[in-house]
Amino acid sequence: MRTWITGIGLATSLGVGAAETFRKLLSGERGLGEIDLFDTKGQRATLGAQIRGVPVPEGDVWSRASAFAKLAAAEALAQAGVDPRRARVGLVVGGTTAGMFENEVDVAAMQSGASPLGPKGSLRSHPLSSTPDALDASIGPFARLRSVASACSSGAAALVLARAWLLEDETLDAVVAGGTDGLCRLTLSGFNALAAIDPEPCRPFDRTRRGLNLGEGAGFLVLERATNARRRNRSPIAELAGGALAAEAHHITNPESEGTTPARVMREAIERAGLTPADIDYVNAHGTATPLNDAMEAKALARVLGAEVSRVWVSSSKAQIGHTLAAAGAIEAAISALVVAEGTLPPTVGLADVDPACEMLRHVRETVRLPKVRAVLSNSFGFGGMDAALVLTSPELARDPVASRREVFVSAASALTPRGLGDASAHTMGAASAGEVPDAATSLLETAKARRFDRSARLCAATAKAVMDEAAGVDRARCGVVFGSAFSAVDESAAFVQRIFEKGPRLASPADFPNLVPSSPVGHASIYEALRGPALATADLRASGESAVLTALELLAAGEADAFVAGAVGVRSRLIDNAFYPLFDDHTTAAPRTECCAAVLLRAGSATGALARVAGAWTFREGEPLAVPPPGASAVVIGAVSARALAAVTASSAWRDVPVRTTEPGAGSNEAAGAVAIGAAARAVAAREVEQALVVGVRSGWRVAILLTRPG
Repeated sequence: MRTWITGIGLATSLGVGAAETFRKLLSGERGLGEIDLFDTKGQRATLGAQIRGVPVPEGDVWSRASAFAKLAAAEALAQAGVDPRRARVGLVVGGTTAGMFENEVDVAAMQSGASPLGPKGSLRSHPLSSTPDALDASIGPFARLRSVASACSSGAAALVLARAWLLEDETLDAVVAGGTDGLCRLTLSGFNALAAIDPEPCRPFDRTRRGLNLGEGAGFLVLERATNARRRNRSPIAELAGGALAAEAHHITNPESEGTTPARVMREAIERAGLTPADIDYVNAHGTATPLNDAMEAKALARVLGAEVSRVWVSSSKAQIGHTLAAAGAIEAAISALVVAEGTLPPTVGLADVDPACEMLRHVRETVRLPKVRAVLSNSFGFGGMDAALVLTSPELARDPVASRREVFVSAASALTPRGLGDASAHTMGAASAGEVPDAATSLLETAKARRFDRSARLCAATAKAVMDEAAGVDRARCGVVFGSAFSAVDESAAFVQRIFEKGPRLASPADFPNLVPSSPVGHASIYEALRGPALATADLRASGESAVLTALELLAAGEADAFVAGAVGVRSRLIDNAFYPLFDDHTTAAPRTECCAAVLLRAGSATGALARVAGAWTFREGEPLAVPPPGASAVVIGAVSARALAAVTASSAWRDVPVRTTEPGAGSNEAAGAVAIGAAARAVAAREVEQALVVGVRSGWRVAILLTRPG
């Protein structure tokens, strides 16, 4: 399947619109200035790439990050000539901040007791899922939605997942995918606490570099099959010919000094594109201007490019538009596609004295025009060692990839609830115990390895360990990890911001900040269990567990990994329990809110010791028919909502008379309970209680169905 890029949209500090941003990049302009979005008094560094003059739409679901995303996604769709109202279009959004800027003052006030706890309309923009929801309502409707987070590689990961969707779901006509993030007090204070920000304009690869400049913005690309684009008489801007994701499993903030995993994802992306280093003409580097990252990336590029390293041009755009965090990988992919289309390379602005550790690279010091750019490598590396690489090519260069359809099996399942650690099967019985997971349930974690973990990280690591201990023969280098979480570290973020307000930003904790990134529990779990496949988080409110499993299935189908630990975590917290969860309560369960973490181990192509086979997975809108194969003689419907809500989903389908079970009795009400239901369904099939189990996930406006059958 050939994947063409037929539309591009950008919103950056250089301008709103892909053409304006690219023109200013080529002319060497910097979009940097003093941040005035909020009070920066007391900050070590206050220079940033802020977007000005972009209005935020009215409505409590909107944030600056979502407004940027709307502009970029709408521009990409318009250029591609794709209308979600008339075609089946998917949407994948990478993000990390969502509505943090809009809610920092409120959550800090609630944390300190200065404001009463309780649902507030503005908090609707806080979850990462708020951005795809806002875009769905304003420029959709879309056929599928997903929100992903892998720190600074989120936008690139969204594009890899979008390409997997086109491979896996032939009913989709196109996918618009990218990333978005906005500046906020939390990120500026956090990166300043890490001493990662340069008070002056940053200088990637320069000997005198001292750190990055934060930025904000969004980048979105429309991807579609070449066959579909030709049918519409659309020409490609470029082709997304390959991509790869992997985790370093090394450190939550510091990169591998030798760049082993970054080199691996670059090499795999090039190979999946059917190319060699001799085909690469330009690298859009991650190039953050931090001392460790630039030296590591240069070393990794030299290892991958070999003898071609002195020929291939390299530059970083971050000196002009700042480090836009979750948006960076998508914005830079858009820039890379424009480089292919225009044959012109943007410079690394500010590079005056190349660091000896980076001098093996051929740096773009001034704008370079080439007769033709055949292929571009675009790199993105994130906190937690979550690495991504994309290869964008001239369409005539790319080769048809070889599809590898493999069956996927559930090989293990575990759940952590107030009852303790279990195998998930017991959580459809008994009475729910409202409260937290007992500390004893995570006591098997090694103290030294888990000393920096927050509550979510401890639960995720303990659950990942449980499923990995149950399964045998898993290649950890090819095993990914994905956990869903509806609200991330709300209380911890509120406490961090409250401290900034009360004590000043210079007393922000550098130890606490990394754990506030939405994907940090996943990063910690991958490090703890040495899982080096793709690592990312998802956010989908009550269906966060189902969303994580769907993401793992899609990446397995695309060959990104051979196995995945997939699940979700929902922690008990003062703000989540009293302010956020009630705000998104869809009244599909009356069970008490509990703490929960659950996961399954999915393996591609290996039925050995499997509990169940994944026979299919579907997403559909509320009110649409349940388009699932009819049940066999022995089947059950299992879900994380009430039996009445499950029966309502199946009422007009062939599954309407099938018995229903719910995890309500044992797992209670939380956003991770869908992962419990998937594990319980696999256990029911493995125990030969039934031949088929249909897991049904329910969240406002959407439904998920995952069908499990016997492995044989």
